[in-house]
Amino acid sequence: MKRTKSKPTRRHAQTQPHKQEPTKLPFIAHVYELRKRLFYIAVSVGLFGISAAGVQTQLTDLLLKPANGQQFIYTSPGGGFDFVFKLCLYTGIAMSIPVIVYQLVRYLDPLVKKQTMHFIGWLSIWSGIMAGAGIIFAYYVGLPAALNFLLHGFSSEQIKALINIQSYLSFVMIYLLGSALLFQIPLIMIFINKIKPLQPKKLMKLQKWVFLIAFILGAIISPSPDIRNQALLSGPIIIMYEFSVGLIWSINRRQRKPKKVVALLQKDAEIQAERLAKFQQAQQIWQQALQTQPAHNKPAAATTIRRAPLSVRPTGRPNNYLRDFSRQPQRRFVNPA
Repeated sequence: MKRTKSKPTRRHAQTQPHKQEPTKLPFIAHVYELRKRLFYIAVSVGLFGISAAGVQTQLTDLLLKPANGQQFIYTSPGGGFDFVFKLCLYTGIAMSIPVIVYQLVRYLDPLVKKQTMHFIGWLSIWSGIMAGAGIIFAYYVGLPAALNFLLHGFSSEQIKALINIQSYLSFVMIYLLGSALLFQIPLIMIFINKIKPLQPKKLMKLQKWVFLIAFILGAIISPSPDIRNQALLSGPIIIMYEFSVGLIWSINRRQRKPKKVVALLQKDAEIQAERLAKFQQAQQIWQQALQTQPAHNKPAAATTIRRAPLSVRPTGRPNNYLRDFSRQPQRRFVNPA
């Protein structure tokens, strides 16, 4: 028996399916995604806050330690509960900062390139490290000096400091937050340098203004006549700025082109400049030759060649070519009748 060839199976019209183009999500989808991220953040803050309530006594002792034995009061029946609630809430927010950063990055992931997201991830990690360093510095160095002056600098036998515990908590939180933001100066300058490269020379010229602003902020945060207390707060600002300039100089130096590439580019620029000079020189010689040439030997312009008589036209071309070239287009007149 003869084997009959089996008919080839029908292939799909499209052997390779086209990649689906990313569809634009409606606005309500972004709202739902944002609501989901905010829900995760709220759950994180709540869990850490509840955990902080279990160690509330230790947190209170840790908070009151920079006051160096100062007595505090609350002036309402619910003042104590309000203090504990705010303490646990602030602790929950502080412990949830990594979760907040992660949820923010996940929300912006579809809109940002992979390389940019990688840069943002490392920037977030270093931001947390620098913020922790700023809080530690403020807690052990800046805050005790400021509280020592503010609580005992104006006291006497008849004047005693009776500080509300809520006011003390707000002051400490603002002070720690300001110190954490102060230590973000290097990262902010690196981020700006990523968008638009900065020049370390220009940044070094701004040092005098940085010193002035640093001592003004030090006098505002710690209004003490002692120059040592002000230097404890102004010094980190100056150090952070100098450290930022050094980082920018190091980053820009690494991103410079190799010496061989720079030499080749410079050589290419010199060749282009030499060619341009020769061209300009030849153009000047040509213009001088035209000026010294008699008027009847000068070549006529393109517009005058078309309308010039045949006797003046340049020779060396067929008469038919000259006749066709100089012929004007005929106008057709339409009888109005």
